[in-house]
Amino acid sequence: MYCSYIWEYIEGSLLSEYSTEFRKLQVTGGSTVIVSLPKNWIKENQLKKGDLVNIEELSSGDLRLSSNQSRVTKRIANIDCCEHKEGLKDLMIGAYLSGADIIRVFCNDKISRKTRSDIREFLRDTRGMEIEIDGENEVRIISILNPAELRLQVSVNRMYILISSLVNDSLDVLLGEPIDLLSDIEERERQIDARRLLLERQVAASLQFPSVERKLEVDRFTAMEHANIARILERMGDHATRLANLVNDNLKAIKIKPNEMPLSSIPMWAKELKIIVHNMYTKDLKIIHSAKIRLVELRKNIEDEEDELWTGKGSAERLLCEFRISESIRRLCAYSVNFAEILLNMLMHNQLDTI
Repeated sequence: MYCSYIWEYIEGSLLSEYSTEFRKLQVTGGSTVIVSLPKNWIKENQLKKGDLVNIEELSSGDLRLSSNQSRVTKRIANIDCCEHKEGLKDLMIGAYLSGADIIRVFCNDKISRKTRSDIREFLRDTRGMEIEIDGENEVRIISILNPAELRLQVSVNRMYILISSLVNDSLDVLLGEPIDLLSDIEERERQIDARRLLLERQVAASLQFPSVERKLEVDRFTAMEHANIARILERMGDHATRLANLVNDNLKAIKIKPNEMPLSSIPMWAKELKIIVHNMYTKDLKIIHSAKIRLVELRKNIEDEEDELWTGKGSAERLLCEFRISESIRRLCAYSVNFAEILLNMLMHNQLDTI
């Protein structure tokens, strides 16, 4: 989305416009149904009598016809870092999400240290990208991960584990465990964000290439809903990180007891979220819906406690800290409800019948 103006296609071609033609089915030999192909398409693909073509059935039921002679198409994003000194990382992320196989960062002058720092940060925040060429005027980054090789659920599960660990470790520190449990908050947050980017890249590939869609075993609706789940998990990760930082920075100021709200709601939240994640592909609607209802009630209870919080006595610093903790836990519940709702949408979609 960021780099629509810098795309180039190599080792292949892409039609800039699509035209629709209608052709009648014909019967030959008494039982064989045939349809003629456009003459211009035959010429462009240098096909002749006896050549093979690929016919692929899409999840929508449509057929996709492609030349068996065509070469593999790779996509490259060219980014002039002299022109785009600011926002370079955003452009690279945009190219990554759009499915670039190659990201070429170049400059007529010597590439600056800041640009190289942005490139290193991009590589740290993404998965499956490596530097192929590292020159004075050009850095060429290539994708080494096939988007169809990793199931979408793998990234969802990894994000869930990272989020749960941040929240549970925060609670354990409040229960007396060493504060070193929270020594890698930033790294865990970075991993959550990287998984979200990877999943969105895979979803984009599945929407563009039927072969990826088929290997991932998702249709377009399910793929898009996985992208929505990844965004929700990323927001949950933000609040899990915020909670961990609040505990890490204000441990002595926090006076909430673990058996009091909102801390007492963390085990309940963790239990319901685990039920939702573990039932992603079991298609048990009742279990997921019940977990959603319990999370809605839990969120409401936290809101009620927040109303009571401001009526109590205590320093402004302590009240603010405790309210922010409560807010993060409440939002974790709210986003878990959204997660359950999207999952219910996916499961209902899978149960649709045609008439």
